[in-house]
Formats: sequence, C-alpha cells, structure tokens
Amino acid sequence: MTPPSKSLGFSRRSIPYRGKTFSNQCLSCSDPANCCGSDLKTGFDGASPTKKPGLSRRDFLKVMGGVSAVLAGAPFIAAGQFLIPPVPRKFQPLLIGRSADVPVNGSTVFWFPFTTDPNYTNMLIHLPPNLAKEVGAEFVAYNRTCIHLQCLVSYLSNSQQIGCPCHGSIYRPTDGWPISGPAAQIGRYLPNVQLRIDGDNIYAVDINLDDIGYGNTTPPAK
Repeated sequence: MTPPSKSLGFSRRSIPYRGKTFSNQCLSCSDPANCCGSDLKTGFDGASPTKKPGLSRRDFLKVMGGVSAVLAGAPFIAAGQFLIPPVPRKFQPLLIGRSADVPVNGSTVFWFPFTTDPNYTNMLIHLPPNLAKEVGAEFVAYNRTCIHLQCLVSYLSNSQQIGCPCHGSIYRPTDGWPISGPAAQIGRYLPNVQLRIDGDNIYAVDINLDDIGYGNTTPPAK
C-alpha cells in the first residue's frame, strides 16, 4: 500500500477558495479539479479558458501611465549623453617615478589613468638584469587586475614573477603572460602600461581601458 503523501506541515482544515470550501490537502494537489472533485476550469488549473478576458479599465490606465512616463523621460534620456562626458581614450603623460626610486628587482604601485577605483592601480617593475636583457628594457609596467577574478596582483621579487594572492595565478614579468593557475587557462596578457623614460623620469603614457580585468591577446610592444 502506498503511504500517504505529507502535506508540508499543513493541518487538515477547510479553506474558502473561489466561493467554495475545500480542504488544504486537495488545494495542495497539482490538479485541483480532479483531486477536489470540482468543476473549476480556469487557467490556474491548467485548462484553457473558453474566452480570453479583455483589458480592464484599471489595467488600461496602468499601461497608459507607463507610456506617459516613458514619453516624459525621453528628453532627459537624450540629454544624458551630453550631461555625462565620454570616457577619454588618450591621456596626458603622468610622472610615476624616477629610476633611482625603484631598486633593481623591485616594484612600485601607481594610479593611472584614474584614481577612482583600485582596478586603476598599476605596478612599475625594475627588472633584474637577466629579465631586462630578455625584454630589452629595464622597466615594465602592468595593470594589477588579475584576468581571472580581478584580484590585485603584485610583483614577487623572490621568484621574479607576478602573483595573484587570491587563487595563485602566476604571470611572467617580461610580458604579463599567465604561466600557471586559473589565469593560465584563460590565456591573456595582463594589460600593459606604455612608458616613456625621459632621463631619470618615468612617465605612464597610455593603457587600453577595455583590457583591464580581461587581458589582451597580444604581447606588449617592445
């Protein structure tokens, strides 16, 4: 004999429903018309209504109110593109340090091109001689936003690598390519900050904002 199903904590009592009285057990059934022996054939019971109900006056007023609100707000939506300035794509060179300020195999953090979000923090790395020879430059700079889940990476001088503290992704400091961890499965370069060196001064010149947090498919230009 099949055991009776549980009613999810409801007691056996009568409940008024659509002008009639039913037990809560029959109303919890997936087919009230058959379980309760009623002839309630409506869209709620799975039956198709014989006549499609018309739009009530209240619903009509709601629709017209929504249309009026959209029409009233349209001028402000159009004006928004003039009130909100576009994000610039070219930036003024920013002095981020001097060569003597960053020791060999060391790094420093700087903001560029904005100071509104930690994702705009970058790292300037003074490469050790073996890596500088490979790159053909003493200094490189990358955005710190990991391409995996956007934690902030740092240069690890002991291993001469760039590491993410959240999930262990490791990048090469020579070009920002991920070599291990979840970022390696994504396979995109850390965004490169273009530098300009004028004597002892180091300037940040440009970065592709679209690459921040997602990476780039091409290595930095040498």
